[in-house]
Amino acid sequence: MLIEASTAPRTANMSDPSSDSVNEPKDEAAPVADGGAVAGPIDFSGSSLGLEKHFAASAQDMVALSCERGDEPTAADLSEPLAAKIASISFGDRVFFLPSEEEAWRYAIETIRRYHRLVGRPKRRRLVVCAGASGGARGLPPGLEGDGEVVLLQTDDPIALTTEIDNRTAAILITPVRTKSGFEVVPGRLLARLRETADEYGLALVYDESACGFGRSGMFWAHEWTGVTPDVMVALHRRGDASSLATVIVTQKMARGAPERPLLVEGAALRSGRAAVDALMSRGFLERAQNRSWRLEDRLLELFYKRRGAFTALSGIGLMQGLECPEEAEPMRARLAECGLLTRAMGSFLGLFPGLAVAESEIDAAVSIIDSVCARET
Repeated sequence: MLIEASTAPRTANMSDPSSDSVNEPKDEAAPVADGGAVAGPIDFSGSSLGLEKHFAASAQDMVALSCERGDEPTAADLSEPLAAKIASISFGDRVFFLPSEEEAWRYAIETIRRYHRLVGRPKRRRLVVCAGASGGARGLPPGLEGDGEVVLLQTDDPIALTTEIDNRTAAILITPVRTKSGFEVVPGRLLARLRETADEYGLALVYDESACGFGRSGMFWAHEWTGVTPDVMVALHRRGDASSLATVIVTQKMARGAPERPLLVEGAALRSGRAAVDALMSRGFLERAQNRSWRLEDRLLELFYKRRGAFTALSGIGLMQGLECPEEAEPMRARLAECGLLTRAMGSFLGLFPGLAVAESEIDAAVSIIDSVCARET
């Protein structure tokens, strides 16, 4: 839900009927001067899940396993149990790991096209990407820009979508939380409508959770808030000091089309992914993250009503919150970075995506920094 200056307070989850690749900050932030003392920059840019302690513990487990076995675990030793864990807490039956987001998308689309070919519909190769009104050219997933059979639909109008569907269409793709050219939590009713359309025309429904998966929404997957499941999903786990782990999750039906051998993934990425999944599955972890998200919402809501001239709207879900600026958010992002707070500029929205283990003190310090910067400009 989007809170504007004239609406009642409180953000809401995706199931409320009224309710992408990262633009990484390039600044090296200095410690904050006016908004509260901190040891270093506070990272609310979403550049990683913020699970460094869990990564360290997992690394120790890997060392112990290596000593016990007498050799280093192979990629299969790491990937097979991790795939089983992810499948157990997702809609899917099969999980594939790729070394990059681009490769994951190419693999996912090839899986869908091969599936249609296997069931006697070889002409079905087109992918319709529902990017919304503000999606623009950046609405396409990385790796698919040069694919002539990928169609970008810059509207959520169901009639426009139906017009685009023909006997060559293979799938519909949508991002449950859009962060590329703005910030929008897609309403659950829209996902439900797309699910119905996909079922009616025999298409695959594909979700892009590269930015909103792995716990950022307060659930393991953002679409879980709506109860509307896809057939194929791409999710991305980023860690600053390790390679990204791109994940393709599919139903058993769609897995029939999966190419036999995806590209090999580095062991460091698999170990990092295992640590993240273990943390998210540990008792009470997501509940604590959700509690932190409520605190962040409440603090931002107070700020929003206090600084009406600085922000025009507040939107978000879980630990993905956005303040809309009257103009482009990049100047505000740069000023905050100078004061020790790393955020993300998404068009007119200032994104605040802290790590999942964020402390309440970090939330309070971040909001204080924003308030301090706003105060200087009024």
